[in-house]
Amino acid sequence: MGATERNLVIVSKKGLSEGPLDPPRARAAGPNPSALTRAPTLRLAVRPTTSFGSLARDAFLEFTVGDLTHEGSDAIVNPVGAGRVDLAVRRAAGPELLEAFHRGASFLPQGKLAPGRAILTPGFGLSAGHVIHCDPPVYADDPVAAAENLAACHTQSLRLAREQGFTSISFPAIATGIHRYPASQAAAIAVSTVLNDLRTYGVPHTVRFVLLTPAMLEVYAAAARTHLNEGPTHTGRGVVFSELRRSPASG
Repeated sequence: MGATERNLVIVSKKGLSEGPLDPPRARAAGPNPSALTRAPTLRLAVRPTTSFGSLARDAFLEFTVGDLTHEGSDAIVNPVGAGRVDLAVRRAAGPELLEAFHRGASFLPQGKLAPGRAILTPGFGLSAGHVIHCDPPVYADDPVAAAENLAACHTQSLRLAREQGFTSISFPAIATGIHRYPASQAAAIAVSTVLNDLRTYGVPHTVRFVLLTPAMLEVYAAAARTHLNEGPTHTGRGVVFSELRRSPASG
């Protein structure tokens, strides 16, 4: 079993799965309308790398203010623990989600989810088809290790989404709540990690950050601007970048 497989546990409604889950069910394009009413959105069009030049459409990195539990993505990412996001996701999904999570975690070393690992479960009562659970870092414990683990939350989630053939995935602002990760630093790590992944693989087609406030959206938008060479195009819903070229300032 390869390194990727050791880090990923897949739980279907029937139990553990060694292969891909059922294909993502068809969904209407775009986020839940009620979650985006009067909410600003930032969308970045990302050109796939040469290896993915045959893709019919570009990938998109999108930032919006809304409710993660209303997202209709193939998967949403849930930072497990006692944080606001985890509680909201479990409440909306129903008790089956927690049962599936514990079932999957029982097969991991020491029976728990650790940094650098991810568990995929069905979405149950959520609008999203699936939930990817990751372990959010606590900033105060070790800022250096926390940075590595925060990046791993994003890379492992994206890797699992690719392997399952998902076309869309939605992230919250991982670790910026009760785990006290400084928002600007968390945004810089999250955005740079996702952009590097999309530059390499070109998929999933839509990667969305669903943020709680307009202020947090601006923090993540600022992080994105430092990594993109082209100036943004303003639209009725937010800001659009059409190139993935690195900004000279980002190195």
